[in-house]
Amino acid sequence: MNLAIDIGNSRVKTGFFIKGKLVKDAVYNSFTQDTLKTIFKENPAIENSILCSVRKYPVAIKKFLSSHSHFIELSPETPVPVKIAYKTPKTLGMDRLAAVCGANALYLKRHVLVVNAGTCVTFDFVDNTNTYRGGSISPGLDMRYKALHTFTARLPLIAPDMKFKKLIGINTEECIKSGVQMGIAREIEGIIREYQSLYKDLTIIFTGGSMPWLLKSLKIKIKAEPFLVLTGLNVILSPFHTKGNLTSAERF
Repeated sequence: MNLAIDIGNSRVKTGFFIKGKLVKDAVYNSFTQDTLKTIFKENPAIENSILCSVRKYPVAIKKFLSSHSHFIELSPETPVPVKIAYKTPKTLGMDRLAAVCGANALYLKRHVLVVNAGTCVTFDFVDNTNTYRGGSISPGLDMRYKALHTFTARLPLIAPDMKFKKLIGINTEECIKSGVQMGIAREIEGIIREYQSLYKDLTIIFTGGSMPWLLKSLKIKIKAEPFLVLTGLNVILSPFHTKGNLTSAERF
């Protein structure tokens, strides 16, 4: 069994894979060495593990994984099944790289745009030569609400409303919701259409915490892959324990 761990800005997501298939997943608001002890106790079949993180995490987690499994920490030096055309790979978020690897594995030799709507909204493009070209980053829903409250004197802090669909707000709260939520939806649609004008037969994949709401709010045909980052992590991990210590060229 493979264990994939995605430490994000807000939550930690885990996935358990057997023969390439996700058999179980879990989400944690807090993730410690004790959490791992429980995971390994409940899942004694775990042999291999991989972790990616967008923030610092306790060294004890890495030590535990290293001592209880064949462990890989995703880094810019880790061999991956896509070519990297990104000019600054050391600044690339490892969750973005994992998502691209997952998308490439699911839709090999296709133009694929990955939209990850979480703390931030990221767009990542891999072309039909299996080359990761880059993308863009903008604030996510929560960040936009917090920014309006933080950088103004009187606008209140409002939580995302997943049922809200009004274009014209009739009070300040509704105006904020319309501006943030309708604005982010139309922004995403606009960027997707720009990609579609450049690349025909483009496959669009959505993932991230805001994905369910966006699926209902967008007017574009898209594919939902809620476990895309975990899938990509498993794709990256698999060759390490099936082929041994190979070079990047040999591995893929």
